[in-house]
Amino acid sequence: MRLIATIPATIGSDFASADGGHMGGWGWGMAIFGWLFTVLVVVLIVWVIWSTMRWADPGGRARNRTADLLDERYVRGEVDRDEYLERRADLE
Repeated sequence: MRLIATIPATIGSDFASADGGHMGGWGWGMAIFGWLFTVLVVVLIVWVIWSTMRWADPGGRARNRTADLLDERYVRGEVDRDEYLERRADLE
């Protein structure tokens, strides 16, 4: 009778030690996944901050694009020299 009572405890303890304890059999795989997930979250946060700062650029690329459009209009003859120089000075 005593042997039957100890079998479930033995099976449970062998099972727990055979699969890596509390990690449910994942062992190092779960640890590596945890690190990769942490790196992914940090990269995602950095990307969000970077893209937000780039989007909120106070006229950096928008000003260059406006100057390019003014240059194109001047080349096509849509704007005379005086108006071109005046608008170019306003952009700078």
